[in-house]
Amino acid sequence: MLVLSALTSLVPTIIFVGPTVFIPMMMEDLNITTAEAGIIVTIVLLGAGLTGTLGGPLMSKFGIKHTRTIALVFYTIGGLVPLFTSSFTVLLLSRILIGVGMGIAAGTSVGVTMDWYPPKERPLINSLNSILSLAGSFLALVLAIPVYNLVGGDWKMTLELFGVVMLITTILWMIFAKNNVQAKTTAPVGVDADPSNVRPKESVLKQVLRRKEVILLIVAYLSFMLASQSLQTFLPTFYQTDLQMSAAKSGTITSLISLASVVAGVLVGVLMAASGRRKIFMWPLLVLLLIGCVGSVTLPDGWMLYASVILIGLALNGWLPAMFTSVMELEGMTPEKAGAAQGVILSVGMFGGAVSTLVIGIIAEHTGLRNALLYFSFLAVFAIIATLIFPETGPKAKRNKVTIQ
Repeated sequence: MLVLSALTSLVPTIIFVGPTVFIPMMMEDLNITTAEAGIIVTIVLLGAGLTGTLGGPLMSKFGIKHTRTIALVFYTIGGLVPLFTSSFTVLLLSRILIGVGMGIAAGTSVGVTMDWYPPKERPLINSLNSILSLAGSFLALVLAIPVYNLVGGDWKMTLELFGVVMLITTILWMIFAKNNVQAKTTAPVGVDADPSNVRPKESVLKQVLRRKEVILLIVAYLSFMLASQSLQTFLPTFYQTDLQMSAAKSGTITSLISLASVVAGVLVGVLMAASGRRKIFMWPLLVLLLIGCVGSVTLPDGWMLYASVILIGLALNGWLPAMFTSVMELEGMTPEKAGAAQGVILSVGMFGGAVSTLVIGIIAEHTGLRNALLYFSFLAVFAIIATLIFPETGPKAKRNKVTIQ
């Protein structure tokens, strides 16, 4: 199950990120603008944003195997479409299907981690999930051009091969995954003894939205996505058009984001488990994100540019495991509530990421891509502020609280 879960974190990201390198080719072959090409990539986030709250309830009702099977089927169908059409509209529909799969899967990982692993192991598991997801981005960026050259310069065939890998992953999951883990509603200790605490008519989603901690994380993740997703989508294009880099070089430099993210994920997972703290791995890394975003679009080709891209990667996978772990550790949180909370946080953020890249594409037509990316980079400030306000949830903070009392 660990291997299957790893594959279902790794391969879907390849499907999502794969087209980013081919935006210039898509613009030429499909006769579309920069904004329209950006939509092909980011409309996935729109689909995910609209369906991001479904994963938790579906997992509670049908179990993790069936919930992820539904998500993987959507991913697979969307990933297999490109080879069979040259229609911009059909390609958009296929990307929406991928987004639906992403949205359904979004609310499951936190609830599943709470069910499968004890509290001490959860920071490491959350880091592993984030690492695998970003490793998929790294593989997509690194392999896209070599595979593209191997199949005779056909970007549709390249994306089709990624879709075949997704199909294999889905089949493996359907055959070998066990349906023995379900996110179930578990009342916090003491609730059953006090009927006044029971809210039978209030949905889980409403319960989590009433918590200021969840609202702060929604603001933080939305701001993070507005700043980072636009760069991940358009940096290869920016480096090709503004810095005159080759497609291969632009993809390689952008892949440093995912490579650095893997390193950050390992370090943060270990340090979180050892330190018993979460907040210290959130706002400081988001400061690095702001510095990296600004540097990646303002500096000339050289080592400082590469360092800025690496800073984005360190922040990208550094603070997310801390955020996911904090959701689990909020007082009174159950697997079902954690899944609902994560689902709405990711849903709002992914929807924002989709809108941001659409807006950037439009702004770029008037101000240039560099300025458009720079404007959105500064939105990371709101993520920094939100995580500064967010309370510490780790066991170290809880021990200190008990000692003070």
